Amino acid sequence: MESYTLGLFANMYPRFEGDYRGIFIQRMVKDLESQDVLVKKAVKTSASITGYIPFYCKSVLLAKDPHLDIMQAEYIPHSCIVPMLLRRKTCPLVLKFHGDDARIFPFKNSFFMSLTQAMIKRADYVLTSSEEIRNTLISIGAVPEKTSALHSGVDTIFFSPRSQKSTRQEHGLPLDATIFLFVGRLHAWKGLYEILSVAKCCPNEIFVFVGPGNIPDHPKNCLFVGSQQPDSVRAWYNAADCLLLPTYTEAVPTSVMESFACEIPAIVTNVGGCPEIVQDGKNGLIIPVRDIPALYEAVIWMRNHPAERKKMGRQARVTVKEHYDHTILIEKLISIHKNLLCNK
Repeated sequence: MESYTLGLFANMYPRFEGDYRGIFIQRMVKDLESQDVLVKKAVKTSASITGYIPFYCKSVLLAKDPHLDIMQAEYIPHSCIVPMLLRRKTCPLVLKFHGDDARIFPFKNSFFMSLTQAMIKRADYVLTSSEEIRNTLISIGAVPEKTSALHSGVDTIFFSPRSQKSTRQEHGLPLDATIFLFVGRLHAWKGLYEILSVAKCCPNEIFVFVGPGNIPDHPKNCLFVGSQQPDSVRAWYNAADCLLLPTYTEAVPTSVMESFACEIPAIVTNVGGCPEIVQDGKNGLIIPVRDIPALYEAVIWMRNHPAERKKMGRQARVTVKEHYDHTILIEKLISIHKNLLCNK
């Protein structure tokens, strides 16, 4: 089988260039299309709950499309309800769990657990964004042989090392300062306030925040630049010395993969899939969750050890190129799809 048609269902998808909602799903679609896979989409681009009305209407029409070879639903349970109810035996269904939909949702109550287990049982294959999530789903009934950890990956050609001097000059940043970067939603669960607490204790360092959300009260050495286009995000990575992600919950974080591709090490917490990509002391540092003193010590270490920090950055790019390059991972996804199609 040279090509096939995929029906994609996702309740989060970018509405405009620079929109972070479901951006990695959009990247996956582009990668599939570059490999001659025809992707038909039913996606929710609005953040409003009312956006579910047109989303489910589109989902019904897509699920009934007789030309689909295979269906894939992103984020469970919202995106897979319609394809699960309307699925045909001749059109395999793949479910993709991204994080809290596996780590938190099933364990809220017995109904949510039963719902998740029913969906897993009806799926032909289950994908997760990390090994940690895969193990969680297996513990509640997913079949190991039909469950794989597969992230969407990162473009290691686009995200690659650039001159730190030139990128700092472009942004009017001092050449001799140690710059720490956060990329993502400005949310407490991302460890935002832990970073701000450390920033207050490090007045000579610069802390840059890239991403959407309400700007909190912050010290003068913090810079909030809002949502950025991908090329601008790449420039911020290359202007920085270290990425910060002291998150409370996470799969395999895209921001860490992107920073690694730019040879920028990261400080992350020991949750979710973070320890799967960050090797403590080799390509970054791992700290406990909600531990401000530990984050402060890690920041100071990165500031005081520039040679070791740069060595970590070089190893970080090796990690991403070998394990998280999007071209490698999209080939694995297509292989899973084709195996299902051959066995239907």
